[in-house]
Amino acid sequence: MNILDCTLFLRRLVSSLFCLVLAGNLLASDFGTTGLITLPSAKMQLDGSLTATLSRNEVVDIYNVTFQATPYVEATFRYAIFNPREQFGSTDVLRDRSYEVKVSLMKEGAKLPALAIGVRDLLGTGVWSGEYLVATKGWKLIEATMGLGWGRYAGRGGFSNPLSILSENFEDRPTGFIGEEVGGFSTKAFFRGPVGIFGGLKVSVPRVPLKFAVEYSSDIYQREARFGSIGDSSPVNIGMEWTFKEGVMLAAAYQQKQFLSLTLKAALDAKNKPKRQYERFYSSADQLGRVEAPEQIDLAKWYDKLLFDAERSGLRVHAAHFRPGDDQISFTLSNDRYALWADALNQFYVLSEIHLPENFERIAIAPLEDNLAGSSVLYDRSQISEKAKLVGVPPRKVTQRQVERVRVQPALSLDRPIYRTNFGYPRLALGADLAMRVQLMDPNEPLKHQLYVKGTGRLAISEAFNIWSAVTVDISNDFNTVRPSNSVLPRVRSEINQYLTQGRNGVDTMFGEYRQSFDSEIHLRAYIGILEEMFGGIGAELLFEPFAARWALGINLNWVRQRDFDKRFGFQDFQVLTGHASLFYASPFYNFDFGLHIGRYLAADKGYTVEARRTFDNGFAIGAFFTRTNVSSEDFGEGSFDKGMFFSMPYSFFIKGNNRSKYNTVVRAIERDGGRRLEGAVGNLWWDRRALRYDALQNNRDRVVL
Repeated sequence: MNILDCTLFLRRLVSSLFCLVLAGNLLASDFGTTGLITLPSAKMQLDGSLTATLSRNEVVDIYNVTFQATPYVEATFRYAIFNPREQFGSTDVLRDRSYEVKVSLMKEGAKLPALAIGVRDLLGTGVWSGEYLVATKGWKLIEATMGLGWGRYAGRGGFSNPLSILSENFEDRPTGFIGEEVGGFSTKAFFRGPVGIFGGLKVSVPRVPLKFAVEYSSDIYQREARFGSIGDSSPVNIGMEWTFKEGVMLAAAYQQKQFLSLTLKAALDAKNKPKRQYERFYSSADQLGRVEAPEQIDLAKWYDKLLFDAERSGLRVHAAHFRPGDDQISFTLSNDRYALWADALNQFYVLSEIHLPENFERIAIAPLEDNLAGSSVLYDRSQISEKAKLVGVPPRKVTQRQVERVRVQPALSLDRPIYRTNFGYPRLALGADLAMRVQLMDPNEPLKHQLYVKGTGRLAISEAFNIWSAVTVDISNDFNTVRPSNSVLPRVRSEINQYLTQGRNGVDTMFGEYRQSFDSEIHLRAYIGILEEMFGGIGAELLFEPFAARWALGINLNWVRQRDFDKRFGFQDFQVLTGHASLFYASPFYNFDFGLHIGRYLAADKGYTVEARRTFDNGFAIGAFFTRTNVSSEDFGEGSFDKGMFFSMPYSFFIKGNNRSKYNTVVRAIERDGGRRLEGAVGNLWWDRRALRYDALQNNRDRVVL
């Protein structure tokens, strides 16, 4: 949905980046891409960096989120509000969403410049339509950029397109909304029409966090002049940048000899792993720790002492198994607190050194994620140094030999454990939080919100079966139905505002869920009840994921019925059978994962969804998706087809101490009905289990070592 729980995404992201800054220079232009003032350069940000840019002037306010997807690919999502302060004489009322991609063709060398190619409006209305080939070279304090541009980059003094020697189709460029549909790919315009030249210089001031920039822009703002937002413009822009905090920059510029602009930029290193933080308390092996133990803990038994200390560490030990006389012991373990599973494993191995009998030289852990089994981890403790045993912290420099003592193996099943923990089911947990949901980028009202109290409940019947609930108690709400749905499809998503107004106080979810792994490769999730704000019903998802394989197969099937707008317990007449077959691939390149889902969607349309995500070891994830179905662009309406971005940001970025919680959101440009899925029902198992995948554990073995 385009409903963002807890926070306004773009502004919350920027404020978050003030605290989570990126070491190094922040190079974004007003359009989010690495560049000068408004022009792109051939430079790239550091791999994995996430940059937020807010640029404000009297012609257009631009909000950008730029992600360095790989060392060679830079992607930007952009939201522009034209004529933001409604200046006298201007009739521009456009609110525009667009995507940009820039690809590095050559890195800068001692003599040769960096070279990059890019498309400014890859997916959108074509308002910013322009493509470029750009080169950048630096000399000490000076950086020079020059490029060839098409579209808006060719407004001044253009010359004939040299690509016309390949085809006469390159000679002329379509005008107006140049995509095949509004919100579609604008491929028919790419690198077509006359070519312009742009360029500029950026100069750093020695020993002062200041930079000055001057650029020659070939954009004449023809569209904005037609709407009366700008007069005759000049090609020269001048500006300065002040880095007042590492990774946070304020820029000012005088553009087109017409207006001043202010730009705020902030960046986050999404690759940065959190510093390991050990839980501090008196162990039950110590007298001061024993007095804190509850009565049911038998301090004469090593399992009870280990169980008690593990629980205080944010770990749950479900069971233990060993054969008499064997030197290996196996545990089933859940992680409730650590952002990295490697840190959870390290913590448990530290506690094992305190409590386990010395005859156990190998410790195998079968980790559980919401009762679903992951790859097991075997640790050889026979060669642990005496210092590590006493101190319980990893050495400053981990050697490859030490890492090899940690082995990732197929999932373990402890069918007949010697010890099994009684967690006292059923167990009830209740909670209440202040929360906010925000709707962004509505064409008429770009920002609407609801502030509410979110009450949550979980009744754990067993380790496998839980009953979940969430209710909303409204505090402040400015959602409305002024812009009613005009969809010709079943209105499975476009009437979301009806639920947020009539159901401002109501039940968001109330369902029973069963999760179980049948062996190391087959995992099941089944559910029944009120599944989300708009639908209730019954469904199941099955995942087949072989050990250490880079592929997996999934299938889900759901029968659902649309809920009444008041979000109580009533239902409307519309019902649908929806489901998908899924293929997943975990690529070996930069932790990119891909999913392909083929099936039937909520509006009974049929088609496929392609999604790609990059997930870092610290849990931060970012991705994008699109869906094409048998619904035509005309029937779909504005946007042409469903598409959006996914973000997942661990709270450990913001909060000191170990914390597994994450802020997850899906950002869409607009709410339409075609290609929409049941929330959280397609691919949920594969994405949720990613932290326990073979490669995720294998890549972090150095953090497990004692």
